Amino acid sequence: MSREFMDELDLPPAPEAEREVCRHLRTKTAFGHLVGHNPWQAGGSSTAVYWCLKTMETIGPDDAIAHPHNCKVGRGCWRERE
Repeated sequence: MSREFMDELDLPPAPEAEREVCRHLRTKTAFGHLVGHNPWQAGGSSTAVYWCLKTMETIGPDDAIAHPHNCKVGRGCWRERE
C-alpha cells in the first residue's frame, strides 16, 4: 500500500533541527509530512508561512519574525518542545 503522507507515529525520531525550534512555532505544513521531504522545522520552504501561538501573528512576543531560523534556543520567548 502506497501512502502520500506518513502518520506522526510512523516518523523516525526527530532530527536535532526539529527539537531546537520553539514549541509555539507553527506552519500549515506542520500537520502532514510528505514521504522523503525535509521536516518543516528546517525552514527550507520558500512559500511556508510561520506564526507564533503566543501572538497568533507572524511575529513573536519579542517583535521578531517567527521562523524556524529565528525561533531557536537563546531567543527570549523560546520554549522547549515536549
